[in-house]
Amino acid sequence: MSYKYYPITGIKDGWGADGRVPIRRDFDEWTESSDPKDKIQQRLYEIMVNEIIPEHPKYKNEYLEAARTWRLPFWDWAKHSKVPKMVRWRRVEITIGGNPPVIIDNPLHQFKMPNDKRMGIYGVGILKYPDGDEFLDYGACYATTRCPDENERKPDNKAWIEGVNHDDKVDEFLTNYSSITGFPYGTASELVYRLLTYPMDYIHFATVARDEDASSATASTSKITNDVNLEFIHNNVHYWIGGDGGHMSQIPVATFDPTFWLHHCNIDRLFALWQALNPEKWFEVDIQRWFDQKIIGGGDIVTNKTPLRPFHRDEKGTPWTADDARDWFKLGYTYPELKTGKETSAQLFEMINTTYGIARQEGLKMTDVPPGMEIIDKESGEDAGKGGVKMNDYALSIRYSKYVDSLSFKSLFLVFAPINSTRFALGGHPFNIQVFLRPEGETKNTFRTEDFVTNVFNFSQPAEQDGNEVCSNCKEGEEGDTQAIAYVPVTSYLIKMIQQQELSDLQPPTVEKVLARMYWRITDLGGKTIPEEQWKDSMRLGITVSKMEMTYSKDPQVKPEVPDPEVIPSLGTGPSKPVAPAGVVANNISVAKISKLEAEVSTGGSIVFKSPTMALEVPNRETGTGIALLYWDPSSTANSRDVENYDILLGMVIKNKRRVVQCNSKPVGGGYGVTEELQPSPWFGNSPQLRVDVEANKFVVYVDGIRVKDVDRSIKKNVTHVRYYTSPTNAQPVMARDIIATTYKDKSAVL
Repeated sequence: MSYKYYPITGIKDGWGADGRVPIRRDFDEWTESSDPKDKIQQRLYEIMVNEIIPEHPKYKNEYLEAARTWRLPFWDWAKHSKVPKMVRWRRVEITIGGNPPVIIDNPLHQFKMPNDKRMGIYGVGILKYPDGDEFLDYGACYATTRCPDENERKPDNKAWIEGVNHDDKVDEFLTNYSSITGFPYGTASELVYRLLTYPMDYIHFATVARDEDASSATASTSKITNDVNLEFIHNNVHYWIGGDGGHMSQIPVATFDPTFWLHHCNIDRLFALWQALNPEKWFEVDIQRWFDQKIIGGGDIVTNKTPLRPFHRDEKGTPWTADDARDWFKLGYTYPELKTGKETSAQLFEMINTTYGIARQEGLKMTDVPPGMEIIDKESGEDAGKGGVKMNDYALSIRYSKYVDSLSFKSLFLVFAPINSTRFALGGHPFNIQVFLRPEGETKNTFRTEDFVTNVFNFSQPAEQDGNEVCSNCKEGEEGDTQAIAYVPVTSYLIKMIQQQELSDLQPPTVEKVLARMYWRITDLGGKTIPEEQWKDSMRLGITVSKMEMTYSKDPQVKPEVPDPEVIPSLGTGPSKPVAPAGVVANNISVAKISKLEAEVSTGGSIVFKSPTMALEVPNRETGTGIALLYWDPSSTANSRDVENYDILLGMVIKNKRRVVQCNSKPVGGGYGVTEELQPSPWFGNSPQLRVDVEANKFVVYVDGIRVKDVDRSIKKNVTHVRYYTSPTNAQPVMARDIIATTYKDKSAVL
């Protein structure tokens, strides 16, 4: 099967003044600007060049310059937490050239089909609930809808057919909590703040997906703060804009709503900010979630060099790769906070702290400080006058099966096809997890609006339609029993309760009594509650409550201190998979790299390396796969990419042909010590584990849980980094190219 290639080359002739990359603007700031150039730019490039300029040659150069440097703006819904004015207006006045103003239907308010044609002519169909008479007939619409009510979702309702946008309802979703200090913020503000300030690797940042088996190499056994991720925030915003039944809350029709593009530009912006703060973090290979690319000519594993067909970057048909698209400047745009690409972390954290840090803002402004919160004043030394606030911080981790067994939803069917198409069971359909808090003294779950705390939206679609696969990722997710995860901080909610005198302090005993009143439900896309017996066994919903002591500086350029959280075992419901206790942190380790550990390993601790694969056949030619435990002096100014500038505390080289592990050590500037050989018996298994306990005078080495040998610890320093490599450098490692190194503060916590 041949595929057409779609060029994405950036706008090469659209550089700004002095060759600078044009900036994607904040939507509110751009649309409310009085600058004539901004008014000109509110017409798309193609229309400007092909239709407007030929009719107004007098303005050709001015219009052409505006068209070439215009970039699609973003809507920062975490900062501007109400639907932008330019989107709310049904009709707008525009002026072109010297002509009088004209009033037109606002294309940013809603999408309308040409000539009032129905969306059904393009195969858009219905979402149907066969146990009743209700269904959502998107094929009957000729315009988009946001947050319709139950009556407006009926297929013969004029509002549904012509489209209705309840932007005030969207505002309610986006501003779920009112500020105590008067600081304007939205529901997503603190989520974005945690996303950009918590230490995490690329895999945890990017996706809700977690592996079902906690023992697998990429399983999320890391600390709970890694549960926050960009995809979960993205999914919730789709629901907050679309509501129950609106176009934005359904994958097949979400792109019809104009806000989709403003939303996704902001997702791109958040990704760019995270990249700027974490330039060394990226992905190289996905070793667990397989991706079938046979139909587009690729292999079975996604890497950073996988061709992203059908998109190409030149006339020769050279496909884009993830590495090619990593630098957004090369695509011809950037963002207000990243104008040069050389901004410092301090500059970026100042913006993040002042724009999104709600708990920080409110903690610093509180005058009557309750127990569980402490004002820090530094009166002397180089930090005099800085200070800050330390407070107990609480959050929910919500885990569930993303693609619920279709038999569990036997009462729900989804058909995106003409209305007479065959129905099929709804595995992987969208649903909402809603969390509430009962008022004190009440025992009945009433699901009142005023008791609502948070929600997690499962933004997905069924893998098959009429027996045909329509979503390969969804299919693989179902077969692999993909787990999804979300992280919701609730400290701002608790501070609000303190201000309203519904809570006395942030101490664990007090907060536990309050959060013990939590309850939850699952709703379908029509907003109706799904009976628990239909999802309880297969969804494996787990809600975990955690606590940690956060420290925020008065200095907005300082990143918050984020310690390991502690799970509160008395709260929530059984998690769908094990959650690591405090002091246990998982790190992704890639071959041919020196990786910094999120937590150092000191005496009494342990580090466990896990791989999903192991080359067990005896090779014809001996090669080495090395794992070295390193120490880096933080005061060093040497090149951190050169292993010669590290103390090698314990070097381990796996020799697969001889079936031995060679161990040695080497201080910075010194030579290697005597090499010791370990002979594990039995040899490594299919999914190997290599464990090293750090004791006062020795390292204790285990292979697949069996103690092999004690090795002298001649350099008594903490393990700060790990080097994973092969010898020769072009050899394939005997383990997977990406492995997991889990560090334990206390070796007794190793299972």
